[in-house]
Amino acid sequence: MKRLDLVQLTIIIVGILSAFSLIGVIPAFFIYLFRWFSDGLSGGYLMEAFIGNIILVSCYSIAAIYAIKNSKQLARWVCDKANLHADINFSLDKTAVLFVLFTGLGVYGLIKTLPQFLTDTYQYIKNHNRFGGNMELTYDPKGSDIAIQAISILLFFTLVYYANVFSDFLSAKIKNTEPADEINNKTAE
Repeated sequence: MKRLDLVQLTIIIVGILSAFSLIGVIPAFFIYLFRWFSDGLSGGYLMEAFIGNIILVSCYSIAAIYAIKNSKQLARWVCDKANLHADINFSLDKTAVLFVLFTGLGVYGLIKTLPQFLTDTYQYIKNHNRFGGNMELTYDPKGSDIAIQAISILLFFTLVYYANVFSDFLSAKIKNTEPADEINNKTAE
């Protein structure tokens, strides 16, 4: 098994988790779509939630399709950036495992945070550009929530980009308590 295959497997798992997140959003999308058709296709009070749901469904579906369909190209890009081009066996190096863990966590965090960030930003801009009327706001995100989501996106992107550095640092800090020979001798007895 090559490291490229291990990274590709991680990207496919992230794509599957994105598809799982998409499945969680689809029922709400169909409910808003049904209510929109039952109201005679008028904008109404549900339109802003419907647009937010469209953003969530499109982001999750694009992430799932792209991660699964282009997993080999993405894995090759990650391995080129991290200089991981060696074969591995099933006694995995802790640096390689940590690298795959950090890459997977970062990409999945981006996929989970980015759609909500886009939806909240859309709602924030739409709500603050109203020119009057006593229209009731159904969802009004705060600027601090959007800032927290933007910082989370930046942190997840940093985790993906510097996954190799973090994995090297942590693998240097993790030490076995016993040498490998003593472990093998104990299992042989």
